[in-house]
Amino acid sequence: MQRYNWTVRKHASLQRVFINILILLGLSLLIIGPGLLAGWEDLHQAEQAMGEGRFAAAASDYSAAARLLAWQPALWERAAQAALASGDPQAAIPLFEQAKDKKALSPQGWLAWGDAYQQSGDVASALSTWQAEITQHGPSAAIYARLAQAYRLLGDYPAAINAWRSRLDLEAGDANAHYQLGLLLTATTPEIALPELMQAARLDPGLDAPVQGLRASLNVALLVDDRPYQLVMAGRALAALGEWHLAAEAFRLALAARRDYADAWAWLGEARQHLGADGLPDLQRALWLDPDSPGVNALYGLYWERQGKADQALASFRKAISLEPGNAAWQTAAGSAAEASGDLVAALAYYKQAVALDPQGVAYWRSLAIFCAQYQVEVTETGLPAAHRLLELAPEDWRSQDAMGQIMQAAGGPLSAEKYYLRALELSPDQATPHFHLGMLYLQMGKAQPAYDALVKAQKLDPDGPYGWQAGRLLERYFP
Repeated sequence: MQRYNWTVRKHASLQRVFINILILLGLSLLIIGPGLLAGWEDLHQAEQAMGEGRFAAAASDYSAAARLLAWQPALWERAAQAALASGDPQAAIPLFEQAKDKKALSPQGWLAWGDAYQQSGDVASALSTWQAEITQHGPSAAIYARLAQAYRLLGDYPAAINAWRSRLDLEAGDANAHYQLGLLLTATTPEIALPELMQAARLDPGLDAPVQGLRASLNVALLVDDRPYQLVMAGRALAALGEWHLAAEAFRLALAARRDYADAWAWLGEARQHLGADGLPDLQRALWLDPDSPGVNALYGLYWERQGKADQALASFRKAISLEPGNAAWQTAAGSAAEASGDLVAALAYYKQAVALDPQGVAYWRSLAIFCAQYQVEVTETGLPAAHRLLELAPEDWRSQDAMGQIMQAAGGPLSAEKYYLRALELSPDQATPHFHLGMLYLQMGKAQPAYDALVKAQKLDPDGPYGWQAGRLLERYFP
């Protein structure tokens, strides 16, 4: 009997413990449950927002889910990636930091974290992040590409060269890596640049045109055993591709080797203008060093033309012509300055002389044709033959088709003009110029809707440029 009572009491005690446990579990669920449910709901909302492209909302929901679902720290990276995708790198950075602190940052997350810093303008932190990723996960081609681009932004060209070489050690078939390395070598050591450039063109035929331009310039430069000259020629080739930062580096290196090199000073002044700085002091120094250099005088004239000082520009171009009368480029430059000064008779004479000096010069025929069309000067006797010659030399260049369209419009052939403008757009649909000219033509023809569509397109493609501005004015006037 005693043993039976003891068994009953023990059973009752265990039952009370079990009941207490159930009570505690119930209380825990009452406390934790709503948070868990909210976390799962936040996660669901985040996934839905991502699918709909609402990245800012997704970032907020992922962050909320990560706080509530603590055993899923990877949600912090997903929140960061969403914030970055929304165009808010500043918001993404602390979210990446959370993922890193919780040891939940993937290799792709490290890359994106560096991207967020770079997009925020903090290139130094981006570099540190990518270098830390190498320590955490080992090297990769993607990291070295980002390091190379960041070093180039900082102007650390030797480090950028080393980073591109490291990428190519991992991925030798990367055409862009060969090309970017070739550009850097062109600016710094042009004598070893060609192998990288040629390999880039072999791997990607789309790079053939810029590579061939660089190749031609480097082959000419390397015929002369004069390193400063080689660097200036290399810089000019880079400038022709719009690579003005690298061009400026080449000109600086040329001046480091020869401080009294007038052409290098003049070209450095030109580069500074393209990079948003004032190139006048460099140009003045170049002119002081060599006042009889045609190239220096021409670049000096170009500076004044940009400042709206047409008479000063024309004086410099005329000086260049007197020093080198057989150079068609100086004739065209003088034509442009004379045009800006209002002397159309002189401008036409300069443009005509340019094509006479260089009958194969596409740019010179184009300048002559456009001048005749814009000012209604000798449209049929000079402008039309010039446009035909332009089409013979460069039929697949949208600018040739556009120039012929302008000539036909000026000559009173709207249907022919339309054909050439449309052909220009077939060749290059994203150019504002033929859209604008087509809009003008349609206004002239009384075609309101096509005119509106073409002008709107021109405005969108060139919002901050002359064609966008003119298109906007016309839209305000004719389609208020």
